[in-house]
Amino acid sequence: MEKKVALSVAGSDSSGGAGIQADLKSFSYLGVHGTTVITCVTSQNTTRVEGIFKVPADVVRSQLESVLTDFPIAAVKTGMLYDDETIQQVAKTLINYHLKPVVDPVMVATSGDRLSDASFVSSLKKHLLPNALIVTANAPEASSIAGIPIKTRQDAEDACKKLFSLGPKYVLVKGGHLKGETVVDILYDGRRYHTVSLPRIPNKKAHGSGCTLSALITGLLALGETPVDAVQKAKYIVWGMIQEGYSPGKGSDVLNHSSKIIVPPFLRDEQHFQVWLELKTAVEQLINILPASFIPEVGLNFVYACSNATSRNDICGINGRIVKYNDRPYLCGSLAFGASKHVAAIVLAAQSVDSPVRSALNIRYSKTSVEQCKKIGFTVGTFERKDEPATAPSTMEWGTKYAIGTPGRVPDIIYDTGGVGKEPMIRILGKNPADVLATLRTLVAASKP
Repeated sequence: MEKKVALSVAGSDSSGGAGIQADLKSFSYLGVHGTTVITCVTSQNTTRVEGIFKVPADVVRSQLESVLTDFPIAAVKTGMLYDDETIQQVAKTLINYHLKPVVDPVMVATSGDRLSDASFVSSLKKHLLPNALIVTANAPEASSIAGIPIKTRQDAEDACKKLFSLGPKYVLVKGGHLKGETVVDILYDGRRYHTVSLPRIPNKKAHGSGCTLSALITGLLALGETPVDAVQKAKYIVWGMIQEGYSPGKGSDVLNHSSKIIVPPFLRDEQHFQVWLELKTAVEQLINILPASFIPEVGLNFVYACSNATSRNDICGINGRIVKYNDRPYLCGSLAFGASKHVAAIVLAAQSVDSPVRSALNIRYSKTSVEQCKKIGFTVGTFERKDEPATAPSTMEWGTKYAIGTPGRVPDIIYDTGGVGKEPMIRILGKNPADVLATLRTLVAASKP
């Protein structure tokens, strides 16, 4: 199988969290073959940088020539280049091979230790940025290059213009160092500003996040994504890796490059992201509390709708199912809008009667579970599939409205006893995923002997 090939020109991080090590893990995450050119070897861990050994420029050139004469490089990034001599050598070689890099202007480690010398900024501006495809700078880096302080979004936009004037086709100024509960990254293409806004993840230093972001952008470009799409998708992937990050040493946490969190790209607005995030959190909790005996043969889905949802595209669900594997719940698939048909139809039917119910999941039917629900005090509705009119748009829509009945109140529980080729099922409904989980926990507790 043919794989796309990407190149990282960067330093080695002995802690494994950033640099070449993070870049290779990022390429692998995307299924891209990674090649490397080492510019510096650092002695560092999660607390500090203890030493930097600069690879001689002729060795950097030799590595570049060795890779570029053999591999069809689809995209290239630069990371830690350290000084003028290395920058000039890298810039000259990439120009000779007609390659425009993604430039991550690495200057300072997460620990605060410097990873560049005094010649770095002026050389970067003169030799590398004029041939760059994208420069990915955090606020302090963009401030150093543009020569202006960056404290607000307007400052970031002004810095974008200044960096763009140096020659790159795109400028990304990252907002992680700025204040606010939401991190806003700004991508400028010379005509308009594209923004990616994601909630700040508290208590994370995220060592290697800058390297990982630029590597993911590079890998996505190698796979054929446009620069704008590559930046947006990479940001969502990095967010998931940061959230599932961990602390392998005594200092900064690192990203989890094996994260299975896949944030749906191009969520339309902040509400869609919040719906996705709340459901993701609830699904993780569900896996920990769900008895395998509660999982239907067809699997379990869990959904959460945006307010005033009008179609299943406004409803986030599991693009797959939670199934039973080795007598434990196992999540098959990721979360996406439009992924659920049957459980989403239940929520849409509930909302059609002006109900605040926006979330639901399905569990295995048993007569005992239904009786326990009634004993606990949950409101319970039911329908029989055999009574479904031939003109009904869908079983779930008709069945839900039938179970709601004339009072117009959506019950906590809706069940049916199945039909020919149809598994009987219990559905738990609630205002949000936390509400649904609370009902499920109560039912699970009542089911224990």
